[in-house]
Amino acid sequence: MLQTVFRRISLWAMLGIVLVVTAVSWPSAERTGDRLQVVLPVLGLACAVAAGRGMTYVGRYIVLEAAIKTPKFTLGDLAVNRRPNGGGKGFPSGHTAAATFGAVGLTQTCLAGNAPAQGVALLAAGATGASRVEAGAHTTLQVVAGALIGWLAQALALTGLDRASRRVGGAIRRSAGRLLAVALMAGAGLMAAPAAEAEIELSFYTGLQNAHSNDVSGTDPTGVGDFSFSASWDGNSFSAPPYYGVRATWWRDEAWGFHLDFTHSKAYASDETLAATGFQTLEFTDGLNNITVGVSRRWLGLWGNATPYVGLGAGVAFPHVEVQSSPTSTETFGYQITGPNVAWIAGVSYALSDRWRLFGEYKGTYSWLDADLDGGGNLSTEIWTNALNFGVSLAF
Repeated sequence: MLQTVFRRISLWAMLGIVLVVTAVSWPSAERTGDRLQVVLPVLGLACAVAAGRGMTYVGRYIVLEAAIKTPKFTLGDLAVNRRPNGGGKGFPSGHTAAATFGAVGLTQTCLAGNAPAQGVALLAAGATGASRVEAGAHTTLQVVAGALIGWLAQALALTGLDRASRRVGGAIRRSAGRLLAVALMAGAGLMAAPAAEAEIELSFYTGLQNAHSNDVSGTDPTGVGDFSFSASWDGNSFSAPPYYGVRATWWRDEAWGFHLDFTHSKAYASDETLAATGFQTLEFTDGLNNITVGVSRRWLGLWGNATPYVGLGAGVAFPHVEVQSSPTSTETFGYQITGPNVAWIAGVSYALSDRWRLFGEYKGTYSWLDADLDGGGNLSTEIWTNALNFGVSLAF
């Protein structure tokens, strides 16, 4: 019943989303493409999760990122890898690949059986590719290659990958099923000890965050041209918008669980870096956003009410890229999916009650960023952030 209702409204939902994205980007076709290459994959992920295929989607997206980045870096200065505006690392179009990946994912889940809505999603992906050609950021060949890679990442029979992804997803679903059983038995007064081991923990945190110095390279045809330098970064954790994060952990038992973590970290190029390079703006402040999926291990009640824990995860970075390389160059200002990341945590939580906990932790994140500049160039860097977090958790 619910699926039938959704399919009836999905055409209007897709039209509305595309129109809103176009309206907020008007009159820049390039910025429309910048937003669609984020919106479509995120919608695809939401629908995949609703269809019970979230982990499979994440696994295939990691394969997609590898398929995009490998030729960009291995083809070097070959003609096929050169952008029309003179920049490098143009093959394939990452924007088009991500948008196509998301659109095809939507046709397989939320939009299945609704041909008009599927057409809108695929046309939005096509518009993303067209915006890259119109902006001079990619050739038609690079855009077509991106579309093909995005489609293949969804369409190929990656049996081993899907099986591994389903195992992780199955474990999470079993945890959710166990939680439902706990709730039902609690309502009936039949709480069973083994089932009570499973729980969901929602954690909200902020803290002090900084980033290591690292190399930045790329090209901006509208500004300084080719550039390569070492950048130092400021975190400014409590400046608006502040540093914060949200994490959901599905504890399967007293020791092991899976987590989904969103972190809004930040990186501002220091005044010294800006002065040395001539850049007007170089920052990821709204923010250096990272989503990771991973495994957690805890030692429940090891020190009385205090429980130490560790975690390791991987995912994708989608920062708000703000770059202007000279006073007269085109300014890049928008969200982009820029590459993979890994994150690790170690901390201690303190139980205030059965449901509420305080915690402190160290969290490190390493993000690979390959951003497209609105003037047709590109910027590549790898940012390693460290954070001392403190926050509160609610378990149920």
